[in-house]
Amino acid sequence: MDGQGDVIGGWLVALYKALLWKGIEPFELLSKSDVCIDEITNVGSRVPVNLCNKLFEQSVTLTDDPLLPIKVSQCIVATTFHALGYALQASSSLQDAFTRLVHYDRVLSSTCRINLTEDEQYCYLGLNLNVSADNINRIGSQLELTMLLSIIKICRDLSNPGFAPVKIYTTADARCVEQFEAHTGCTIEFNSSKSMLVMDRKLLSKRLPNFAPDLISLSDKAADDYLASLDCNNVVSQVRSEVVSLMATGVPNIDFVAEKLNFSQRSLQRKLNDSGTSYKDLVENIRQTTAEQHLNQNRLSLGEISYLLGFSNVANFSRAFKRWKGVTPGAYRGEHYHS
Repeated sequence: MDGQGDVIGGWLVALYKALLWKGIEPFELLSKSDVCIDEITNVGSRVPVNLCNKLFEQSVTLTDDPLLPIKVSQCIVATTFHALGYALQASSSLQDAFTRLVHYDRVLSSTCRINLTEDEQYCYLGLNLNVSADNINRIGSQLELTMLLSIIKICRDLSNPGFAPVKIYTTADARCVEQFEAHTGCTIEFNSSKSMLVMDRKLLSKRLPNFAPDLISLSDKAADDYLASLDCNNVVSQVRSEVVSLMATGVPNIDFVAEKLNFSQRSLQRKLNDSGTSYKDLVENIRQTTAEQHLNQNRLSLGEISYLLGFSNVANFSRAFKRWKGVTPGAYRGEHYHS
C-alpha cells in the first residue's frame, strides 16, 4: 500500500475515554504526540496507523493494565465510526451488520481488511492484518485486540448483553487469559497467526430489535460519501457514490458517470481497471448488496426493489439475483426474513 495508512480518530476518542475512566489525565500522553483532542473529537477525523499503535501501546504501559483493551472497547459508541456506526446500529440482523462492516471496513482503517466467511455451522469474521507489508502501516496487537473486542461490544449492543463468540483468535500476547475469557464468554487463542471471531451462524440471522431501514439508507449514503471524501483520487468510491444516487432512475451508463467526474469514458475505465475492478463489476456489486439489504428488510415488494435497482422488470431482477446468490429473490427473502 502506497503512502501512510490511517485509522478513524474514533479509536483514540475511545482510548481517551478509557483513560479518564481509570482516573488518568490523557492530555500528557497526547501532548507528546502529533494529535490534539480537538482534532480527534471531530467525527470522521483520521489518524496515522503508526501513531495510533504507539498511543495504544503507551497507554497500556502507562496504566500498567493489560486489560485496557476491554475498557476501550466498552467506550465504543455509534459516532465512533462516523455514519457507519449508525448503519450498524440500525441493521436488520448481525449478519446484515457484518456484511455492512466488511463493505465499509475502510472507515475503520485503510490498512486492515475485514472478511466474512461461513460454513454450515459457523461464521468467521476475520481481520486481514497482512494488507500492509511494512510495520509502519500494520495494525498493532493492542489495537487489533481492541478491534475484536469492540465488534463483540457492538454485537451485544445490537442483540443482547450475553452475546458471546464461539472462539477468538488474536495475534496479541497471552496475558490475563482468565479475565479476557470471562469478559468475552469464550476461549481465546493468543499469539495466533490470525485475527478472527468465530460465531454461531444461527445467532447472526435473528431479527434485531433496533432495525430501522430508513436510517440504514441515510447512513449508508453518508458512509459512501465519507469514503469518497477520504481520498479525492479514490475513483472507485466516487463512482460507487454516483451510481447509488442515480440507480433508481436506471443504471447510469459509464459515459454519464465519467462526465460527472470530469473523466473521459476511456480514462475512467482505465482507472477502475487499475483499481482491480470494472464499471460493470462495480454496478453488479452495488445491485447485489442493495438487493440483499432490501430483501432482509422485507418492507418493499420485488417490483419496488427491481425499480430501485434500475431493472426494467421483476423478471430481469430475478434472473440477476439467482445468478448472484443461486436462489430467487423470493426464496432468499423467505429464508432470511423468517428468522
